[in-house]
Amino acid sequence: MAETLRPGTVVADVARRWQVSSQQVFTWRREMRRAAVAPLGFVPIVAETPVSAPETVLPSPPPSPPSIEVEVAGAVLRVTAGTDADLLTTVLRTLRVSAA
Repeated sequence: MAETLRPGTVVADVARRWQVSSQQVFTWRREMRRAAVAPLGFVPIVAETPVSAPETVLPSPPPSPPSIEVEVAGAVLRVTAGTDADLLTTVLRTLRVSAA
């Protein structure tokens, strides 16, 4: 909570860095203001893994596997790499027959 009270601090950035919901941080701040007469006791957040600095760039997600789309009889069939050829042949033949 102390970190969120520093001038210029963005609560959402602090919440993201500590992996907590920004809504939860706002709730804690509101409760802290209400309890100004009898301050609440907050326990420090301890990260399981070291918290990365805000400047750290996260790796991009792995690329999706290549795929093709086949439109037959008004149906769109998406086929990814590694699809069983016999199964694909059966499905394509079935779609073609159903379109006739």
